[in-house]
Amino acid sequence: MRPADRPGPRRWLLLPAAVLPLALSGLAAGCSNTPSYCTDATNLKTSVSNLSNVDVAKNGISSLQTALNSAQTNASKFVTDAKSAFPSQTAALNTSLTALATTIKSAKGEPPATAATAIVPAVAQVKTTASNLQSAVSSAGKC
Repeated sequence: MRPADRPGPRRWLLLPAAVLPLALSGLAAGCSNTPSYCTDATNLKTSVSNLSNVDVAKNGISSLQTALNSAQTNASKFVTDAKSAFPSQTAALNTSLTALATTIKSAKGEPPATAATAIVPAVAQVKTTASNLQSAVSSAGKC
């Protein structure tokens, strides 16, 4: 090989300079051990808390429906990301949210006292299943 055909020291120095940013970006992408469902779990916890804080007597059943929609949206996102990690807890949460939706639907048009006797236990069940799910997430120790 003629000296002109061999890569000079300058070319060899460029190779590490070109590879280093690629390697570092790959390391940075792989450094996060936090599962994607952690943010979803926080959002779900907030929406379930909001659900249990709705004053149906003051704001009507529609306010509870709005809070339920938010909880269902956040639950759906969480289930998408974490169903394989928490199958029984996510199934229980979905069941309790569906039961609450059904209860709200049937409570519309009922006197407030009658509606409350049906709605309060359904909201309590959602809180319980969400709490069980949060406990499982915490026990997993990944968030």
